[in-house]
Amino acid sequence: MSVQPPSSTPTQTQSKTNRATVITLVVIAVILAVLAAVLLQNVASRRHQAAAASQAPASSSDSAAAVPEPVPAPPVADQQTLELIHSEIHRDPADGQAKGKVDAPVVMVIYSDFACPFCTQFAQNVEPELNKLVKEGTLRIEWRDLAQISETSPLAAQAGRAAAKQGKFWEFHDAVYAAADPKGHPAYTEDSLVDFAKKAGVADLSKFRADMTAAETVKAVSESTQHVHSIGIQGTPFMIVGETYINGYKDADYMTAVVKSQAAKAKEAKGAQGAQGTTGSASPTSPAAPASAH
Repeated sequence: MSVQPPSSTPTQTQSKTNRATVITLVVIAVILAVLAAVLLQNVASRRHQAAAASQAPASSSDSAAAVPEPVPAPPVADQQTLELIHSEIHRDPADGQAKGKVDAPVVMVIYSDFACPFCTQFAQNVEPELNKLVKEGTLRIEWRDLAQISETSPLAAQAGRAAAKQGKFWEFHDAVYAAADPKGHPAYTEDSLVDFAKKAGVADLSKFRADMTAAETVKAVSESTQHVHSIGIQGTPFMIVGETYINGYKDADYMTAVVKSQAAKAKEAKGAQGAQGTTGSASPTSPAAPASAH
């Protein structure tokens, strides 16, 4: 009995399988290597772009982040509205609720309420900047009562008028608004308003209290509010600035831009009027000055 040598077929099959596995693994390894190279290239490219952006000139970055200049309020084209604006600007030297030169090129009439939160914000954040324009002679500010927000708004307005009779309206105005919550609607009493008057430097507090509650003061505040409503102003703050108007709160940059724009227009109009005067055709009233000024 002869013994047959083992068949070579299983060994050859296993060898072929091993070779196929190795080839497959090599191909997979190559593919992974290519993907890794691509990813590394992308990362490097992004880092390079970021570095280039960080080294860009500061002027380009500043230009992209620059805040645009405020656009002044548009001029009023309607003649009837313009005449109404002129009639609201008084330029009265005896006005105890006004500050600034009577002949300042720009007058701002502000309709306000001591219980108005946006009026408080305006007084706290904007008026300090406008006061610079008042001091340099560019702006005059005239206050008007629009006492409507709370039950004690009229009483606070009456107190303002009482302070004005002793030459302390703006000091009283500053004391009241400095204490007010810019997000609230403060309530006032006679005693609290007397305290504000004391802080404002009102000399005769007994007279202040009497003037605050006098029938004529109550009537004056009521008539002021009725008048403001009659010309179509319903909310506070509302501002007439030169020959334009602004409804609602605006920040200091915007308000300053409007005042300066109106001052430039007033100067231009005055120059035009002067030129007309040399030819003997001067108009009696400059378009930049209210017809009702006195």
